[in-house]
Amino acid sequence: MTTPPPKRRRNLARKWHRWLGLVAAFPILWLAISGVMLNHAQPLGLNDRMVTSGWVLRHYNQLPEGKPAAFRVGDRLVTEWGGELFLDQKPLLLQGDLVAAAAFKGQLVIATPEKIAIFDGSDEMLLELDDLSLPATPLQAIQVINDRLHLVAADQSYVLSDDFFSTEKTTQAVSLAELEELLPDEEKLLAASIRTRRGMPLSRVILDAHSGSLFGWPGWVITDLSAIGLVILTLLGMRLFPRRKA
Repeated sequence: MTTPPPKRRRNLARKWHRWLGLVAAFPILWLAISGVMLNHAQPLGLNDRMVTSGWVLRHYNQLPEGKPAAFRVGDRLVTEWGGELFLDQKPLLLQGDLVAAAAFKGQLVIATPEKIAIFDGSDEMLLELDDLSLPATPLQAIQVINDRLHLVAADQSYVLSDDFFSTEKTTQAVSLAELEELLPDEEKLLAASIRTRRGMPLSRVILDAHSGSLFGWPGWVITDLSAIGLVILTLLGMRLFPRRKA
């Protein structure tokens, strides 16, 4: 097999260098710019700027899954969204599926299958009753009847004392409430509030975009190919560097 003459090899190397440089130009440019930005993240304020874009926060699992549903208690909205609970747009420490919510003696009572939480008028949790304090679990419903707080747990009806520390069985029927869907404006307002609170630092987003992990496996592939392309461009450039004649 004959070896191509030097001039032909140089022309072939020049052609590959040109097209490879054109294809890899944008990824390499991004890697260079983002690298400089990350080296100067503090002076540029990248650690203080927050990214609240929905698709970015979904990548970091910062947004609830599924559709929100709620109970309306007077002018208050108790919402469950992906296992997280919110009072109006404020997140609650209480977690789990939302069973029911009711107003009781100026307080807000919220129930999940395993717990009952009582909140005061300033939305502070006053008391949390768990399986050690409740007569049974799972909870299925709560309802205020004749100024008494009734609950259904494990298919048995109970009535709680006014201080919530004792219960007794009852034959009083308790209605099982159903969650309702949020209005579009209410859902949009809650989603915006969640994005604002859970925004990711711009420096973190740029770092993950720099490494390619922000875009999943396509990002890693592009980043790796760009790095390999840069190595090849360097080698081709050295090959094209004019040699001194002896």
